[in-house]
Amino acid sequence: MTRKQKPVKIKRYKNSIGTSTNAIYRAKQLVPVVAGLVLVVVLGFLLGKPVLNFLSSAGGADSSSQDIPQSTVIENSTQTEDSSRGTSVESEDVSSGNDTPVTPPAVTKTRIYYYAPAANLSTEAGIDAVIAQMKAKGATHLVFDVKNPDGNVHYASSNQYASQLLADVQIDLSALTAKLSAGGITPVARMYTFMDKMISNVERSTAVMYQGTDTRWLDSSAALGGKAWANPASTVMQDYILALTDELLSAGIKEFIFAGFHTPTGYSLDKRDFGATMDQVLANMKNLIGTLEAKISAKGGHSAWQIEYSAVDADGDYAQYIVHPYQLGADNIVITVKGADYDIGQLTVQLPAAVQSSDISAITLWVTDGVDADMAASIGDYFVS
Repeated sequence: MTRKQKPVKIKRYKNSIGTSTNAIYRAKQLVPVVAGLVLVVVLGFLLGKPVLNFLSSAGGADSSSQDIPQSTVIENSTQTEDSSRGTSVESEDVSSGNDTPVTPPAVTKTRIYYYAPAANLSTEAGIDAVIAQMKAKGATHLVFDVKNPDGNVHYASSNQYASQLLADVQIDLSALTAKLSAGGITPVARMYTFMDKMISNVERSTAVMYQGTDTRWLDSSAALGGKAWANPASTVMQDYILALTDELLSAGIKEFIFAGFHTPTGYSLDKRDFGATMDQVLANMKNLIGTLEAKISAKGGHSAWQIEYSAVDADGDYAQYIVHPYQLGADNIVITVKGADYDIGQLTVQLPAAVQSSDISAITLWVTDGVDADMAASIGDYFVS
């Protein structure tokens, strides 16, 4: 084959125009897809939070552990046992939607006491006047005597002893409690206990005697007006106090202040005969306090024991209580004091400290002469005059 006849190789090149056309075509196909993805992202960003909130509220029964603390979804009980610490852990019933109301803890309100003599409460007009005075002073509790320091009783008692020892001034308990209730005021009966010179006139076994005799012991000579005392070791006397308390509870009175709860004071103390040792006398006093507190609290009431400040003063004498009054076993104590004799401001600091260091629950300061009485409000319950 001659040179001219030799086959000629033909070089083939990719069609650049065709390739570009295909790329453009594929790009056009991807544009809707990309635009769709962008739209989904944008919509997800804009609508994600509202949608999640909607789903969360709609699916409250299936709340996730990310939104609720783990301790609240362990179980639907009011308490779960935390075995790792050995303590009870409170849990809320979040998923059940339980609307049962939770009773808040009871809040103890301050008692603002007002004392009125029996004579001021012997008529309806007198009661109305006392209530008006109390409201003007913001008082919430009316204190009045049902058995006075002599042992006379100021209401129509049906007790076999009290019915013989009725005071000249009488209080209609029904009328009094009705008016006090209507006025939102709580009645508080003050009862003198062992400071009682009258009970042994009708029941001699209740008296403190002179040692080795059948003669009633007097705290001074008869010529100087010496008086007899009731015996704290006498079961008859204790039953008498309990019977009067029951009678008053039945009349709707649930708050009490017990006064004169101690052994006799005066002359010839070494000649007193209680028919028991002083340890036995003390035990009887403590047992009676416990019985009275239990009886009154069972009715939803409140009891306190009235003590003179001179017996709890650091330099005072508490021999008549046998032990320090804070050790008698009473939960609540009313301290009586005259502002003219003591620094009331100092007592408002001293007395609360005694509560912290003693077995008593509360102290109320009663400034009987009204001097600086407003300072007593700083320690909780207090008296106004």
